[in-house]
Amino acid sequence: MQNAPLPQTSPDTVLFTEEQIRAWSPKRRDFMRMLGLGAGAITVGGLAGCGGANANGAADVLRAQLLADEAFWTSVQGRFTLNPGKLFMNIGTAGSMPRSVVERYNAENIVYAAESQNGYTNFATQRAAMAPGFGVGTDELVISGNTSDGMSKVLLGIPWQAGDVVITTNHEHPGGTVPLGIAVERYGIIVRQVRLPTGEGSVMLNDGTMAEHNAALYGKLFRDEVVAARAAGQRVRAIMWSSPTFLTGIMLPIPEIMKVCKEFNLISICDGAHLPGMMAYNYGDLGVDFMAGAAHKWQCAPGGTGILVVRNRARANAAATLPAYYPVVTSSGSSVAGTFGTRPPRVGGGGTVPWTQRGDYDIAAAMQSIGSMNVPAFNGVAQACADWDSMGRKRIETYVLGLSSYFKERIMEIWGPGALYSPRDAGLLSALTSFNPFFGLDGTRNLIARSTATNATITASPSNALVARLNEQNIIVRNTTTPRISGAGTTQNVFPIRVSTHLWHDPNDVDRLLNAVRVAAVDIVNAAN
Repeated sequence: MQNAPLPQTSPDTVLFTEEQIRAWSPKRRDFMRMLGLGAGAITVGGLAGCGGANANGAADVLRAQLLADEAFWTSVQGRFTLNPGKLFMNIGTAGSMPRSVVERYNAENIVYAAESQNGYTNFATQRAAMAPGFGVGTDELVISGNTSDGMSKVLLGIPWQAGDVVITTNHEHPGGTVPLGIAVERYGIIVRQVRLPTGEGSVMLNDGTMAEHNAALYGKLFRDEVVAARAAGQRVRAIMWSSPTFLTGIMLPIPEIMKVCKEFNLISICDGAHLPGMMAYNYGDLGVDFMAGAAHKWQCAPGGTGILVVRNRARANAAATLPAYYPVVTSSGSSVAGTFGTRPPRVGGGGTVPWTQRGDYDIAAAMQSIGSMNVPAFNGVAQACADWDSMGRKRIETYVLGLSSYFKERIMEIWGPGALYSPRDAGLLSALTSFNPFFGLDGTRNLIARSTATNATITASPSNALVARLNEQNIIVRNTTTPRISGAGTTQNVFPIRVSTHLWHDPNDVDRLLNAVRVAAVDIVNAAN
């Protein structure tokens, strides 16, 4: 017997009534006080751990807070030139330059063309202005090409030895896995993968056991892998991971992973493609050796730009050893005429030092000096960072994470916890949310049924169809192909929808998206039956 058809829907079908929406809208209040930057405030971290399915009104409280200073966030939205006919919720792929960046970029390109100017510089002034916003020194900050450019420079500049082990995960982006694979073929290193859990609440691990999905779990998973490798007689040199992962948006907790790196004196390599502009991290305090991020995503700088952090001094939370590193691309070295393989100048003058003598020379300047560069684009990065600093990086982080929490709470209400692939736990929260919009379509095809026995996974075809359907409505999201643990030692690919909540969004945008997703999911399943 065929399943009964789903209720027919139309573009007018909505999840929330006008009465509900009016009830959620508060009077305007001071945003700084409400979002945790003043006394007596409720923090996003506390709200993210509220109960399921809008227990205690968690989503409503979040919505009220996010709308508390509509005037401020309306002014922020006015900084951008986004097409008003579209709802852009795929900032994880590409952001949008603010007006200030576009105007500076365009004006400088005209001047460079008119005056035939060159780009021979190491951007020391710009990097000095940007570095405090990331909690590092000027000698530790590089304006790179993009995340993949930064990851390639990092992985192929470390002098690996045959048999070195790099521990990574099964959720990495090709921007990291491809240069890592080149290092395997070139140097003979060994790669071991941690299979990552996904989901809300209690999740399945690779051995088939269940565990609470929180930040502490990741410290255990990575430490266990290091211990297992060492027990097998292998020499572990580094951990490479993504924070957050591009497949699900789970923020792999850098402090927990850095504890493992410090304990075993390992090189730490973070693919932080989504971090600049999203999170207000102090990378000096975190102690990570290398963090390669994008500038053109959440930081909203020109395309083909990135932020690369390279630790160049002892840090309290870092491994004891500064890893040896040879710049893959550089035109910076000593000025001694007629020499080849020249060494970099010593910090403060006084001759040159070996490349491996880290901390004694300006590693960022050496990596930044690569001949003539696109000065207007890199100045656009500096301008975007100045804009973020002026608005307040912590303020932006709090807002975008608040929207992400609100989004997750509404998903819990509509589809149930089984639909979430990225958890609500505050220690794992990013502004990316991945979920299964077809979850809960049980044997009778009731949309809200919380069945985990049927339709708990989706195939690529309806997932692709949903993205296309939303695109037709000028709502831009994406999906991913994500390996998910399905039993002891086994994984299966699932195809969640991935949504970005940025500083130009508000709760109304989230509601509009959810309305459209619900209608499209129902229609797609109806058409298939």
